[in-house]
Amino acid sequence: MRSGDVKQTAMTVSCAALFALMLGHGVVAQAPNQIAPRADVLMSAALETAQAERKIVLIEFGASWCVWCRNFEAFVHAPEVKQIIADNYVLVNLTVQERDDKKALENAGAQEAMNNWGGAKSGLPFYVFVDAAGKKIADSNAMPDGTNIGFPANAKELQAFVGLIDRTAPRLDNVERTKIVDYLHKVVGP
Repeated sequence: MRSGDVKQTAMTVSCAALFALMLGHGVVAQAPNQIAPRADVLMSAALETAQAERKIVLIEFGASWCVWCRNFEAFVHAPEVKQIIADNYVLVNLTVQERDDKKALENAGAQEAMNNWGGAKSGLPFYVFVDAAGKKIADSNAMPDGTNIGFPANAKELQAFVGLIDRTAPRLDNVERTKIVDYLHKVVGP
């Protein structure tokens, strides 16, 4: 690859990462043959934003085939809670563990990051909360037995998930907390 090609590729990846973060989704629809942004590029941009805005970075690892991942993404973008999430977190969605025909969706380096943060055996979605310096605060292996919550699907998982929110969103007030809990109860049930 020529020097100019490397610079163009780096610029394309950087622009895609910036665009993804501006959308608040962490990923963008890709044109055929386009490379998904590297995980480190997306995470670096999120850390810069978190530092500037004094927020926590919420990194969700998921896959296109994962129904629970789609539920998690629907939660963080739901009209009832979207602004609350945005006020407390910088979101990054990283794609991992895709099937062969969708490997191009994966963010290079994302699986390694997931493994390094304790998600190697966790299932999807796995998520981690990091401060603006990149230090891990908590992850979704927060069930009493140390297993992954994923998207909360029962009362115990909901309780563990709300505990994570309480630990990682210090600016969250009781009204906002109640909106999150109410939304999840609506989805999960009482």
